[in-house]
Amino acid sequence: MDKLGINWGLLIGQLFNVIFLVWLLNQFLYKPILNMLSERTRRVQDSLSEADQVKQQLANAKKSYEAELAKARQEAAKIVTQAQDRAKSQEAEIIAQARREADRIREDARTTASQERDTLLSDAKGKIAELVTLTATRVIGAELQAKGHDKLIAESLAALDRRN
Repeated sequence: MDKLGINWGLLIGQLFNVIFLVWLLNQFLYKPILNMLSERTRRVQDSLSEADQVKQQLANAKKSYEAELAKARQEAAKIVTQAQDRAKSQEAEIIAQARREADRIREDARTTASQERDTLLSDAKGKIAELVTLTATRVIGAELQAKGHDKLIAESLAALDRRN
């Protein structure tokens, strides 16, 4: 190989240098870079996993919030319905009470009017009886005296006008 111009010592030395350089680069450059890249890949994957977990938690929180909101709306609707029902029953009770009071007032007015009518009729009957008695007494008295019928009628009418 000397004829070819190959120096075996130099070739072995250079081969040793290349192998040594490859080993050094592998040990101090290639492996640390690969480790750093794999660590970075792992961190990115962890971050993506955490992001997915946060998304899931956010979705769960949103569902929980919407469920609570729906429940609160149902309770509010129930409360409003109950309040409306109570208002309707109170309204019906107030109307019934007002009708009973109006009926009582009408009945009292009828009773009072009936009593006043009876009182007026009684007074009128008493006055009429008194006038009839007075007129009869005078007519009989005048008949007995047989004179002055015209005078008796005029006096009875004058007495009647005075009383009214």
